[in-house]
Amino acid sequence: MMMVRLNTRHQLPQIGIRQTQGRLDEAAIIQPQTRGGNNRQARSNQGVTQPGLSIDNYPSRRAYGFRTMGDLMTEQGRRGLSDVQAAIGRHAQENWTIATTAAQRGNDITQKIRAEIFSDYEARAVFKIDAIPDPTVQGHPNEVVGEPDTGDSTVDIQTAPNARIHYTPGSVQTYLQNEGFIHSWVSYNQYDIYA
Repeated sequence: MMMVRLNTRHQLPQIGIRQTQGRLDEAAIIQPQTRGGNNRQARSNQGVTQPGLSIDNYPSRRAYGFRTMGDLMTEQGRRGLSDVQAAIGRHAQENWTIATTAAQRGNDITQKIRAEIFSDYEARAVFKIDAIPDPTVQGHPNEVVGEPDTGDSTVDIQTAPNARIHYTPGSVQTYLQNEGFIHSWVSYNQYDIYA
């Protein structure tokens, strides 16, 4: 007797995938740019003056008789002027006296002139004592002069808010590459394993 055998052959469906990778074509950070930088170095611009000492001893030297030529000429000019004025006044008085009393008896003009001439020999020296002033001494301490310059090192930096990026996105597509199948048939007495 013949036996009927049921043969089945099948294939599962297959899904195909097409995939494109995402691509980063350009990615760069925009570097900051410096513009108009100013770089002036700091300087002290300061110095120290030398200390000084000024001594004015001219009043002391003048008291001892050491005068400058200007002071000596001024003093001699004043003295000469006062001597001339005194001599003019004295001579005018004497001449007036002679004119009014010359004709009187007992008035010996020559005797008077002789006595006046020799009176200078009997004059005594006159000493004047004055205090000698102290020299004036002034000290000048050293000083720091000048204004410091703090310098300037400012930099203007221009930056971009974003990086420069060019990105191509990837894609994924799925499709049915093979639909699959199930075939069934009958064979007799044995299975059809080659079908």
